[in-house]
Amino acid sequence: MSRLDRLRERWPVSPRVHAYAAWSALVLFTLIVISGAAVRLTGSGLGCPEWPRCNGTSVTPSNGHAYIEFSNRMITTPVSIAALLCLAFALLRRPYRRDFTVLGALLAVGVLIQAVLGGITVLTGLNPVTVMSHFLLSMATLVVAMTLVWRVVRERSGKPQTPVHDALLVGLTRALTVAGGVVVVVGTAVTASGPYAGGEGTDDTVSRLGIFGDDTFKTVIMVHARVAAVFGVAAVALWLYARIRGARDLSGPLTAVCLCVALTGAIGTLQYHILNYPSWTVWLHVSSVCLTWNALIWSYLAAGRSEHIAAEAEPPPLPREPATV
Repeated sequence: MSRLDRLRERWPVSPRVHAYAAWSALVLFTLIVISGAAVRLTGSGLGCPEWPRCNGTSVTPSNGHAYIEFSNRMITTPVSIAALLCLAFALLRRPYRRDFTVLGALLAVGVLIQAVLGGITVLTGLNPVTVMSHFLLSMATLVVAMTLVWRVVRERSGKPQTPVHDALLVGLTRALTVAGGVVVVVGTAVTASGPYAGGEGTDDTVSRLGIFGDDTFKTVIMVHARVAAVFGVAAVALWLYARIRGARDLSGPLTAVCLCVALTGAIGTLQYHILNYPSWTVWLHVSSVCLTWNALIWSYLAAGRSEHIAAEAEPPPLPREPATV
């Protein structure tokens, strides 16, 4: 018996406790993205201009914007604890599943990389490329957290780990997820080229994304709006197709996607065309994007794999023994 087996015998973790850790990780990984957006939109991105210290003389903050930035750094602590618990509980849970351990390890590694990338972002003066990378890596960790929750829930409910649907429905759902990823990437470019660089509150000059020169902000807004509109129409069309096909297990995730897209679109219209881009609407927009992304990954997982692939993966039937007289 290995040392890990002995630890599992001594401190067994039930699937229920492991599920609590998985859900906590998903919630906390989502919240830290939202809190990070608040740091930038309040102009507090360089409130603590050094890393891992807040400034050259102290680890702790000394003014309002520094407190905002430092508070976001402190949220990393519960996020890290949740990720480590997912890994530890996966190792100790009974029954043991290797894929849960892999997902827990990915969450822990994701936190570490995010911490390092966050430090690089501060040390480079909120370079738009590093800020965009920071946000997109957060989206990747949400994929891992959502996958872990999905598998935990499916196991506890006794349902198949990977659902089976017709090939077209699976392909369209996957394509919708890719399209959603494109919308998110273009959206990061909008923020990176816009007026909220993250240093307004500390009077720091922060460079903006300028791939199209002085018209970058207007250009990426135009591209983002059109891509998002196509994505929204595609989401509604896919929801209708899933209903026609009778894919009831996909109705919930796709309904969530459509509702989140509608909310995000309404906020986008409000911030760009009615209120002239105030910071609080941008924060609401980022928050709704996180919810949309989670719902989209949920839909991807619920789509599963196509029927013919599932049939090919099934082992051939065993030959029947001849009947004996």
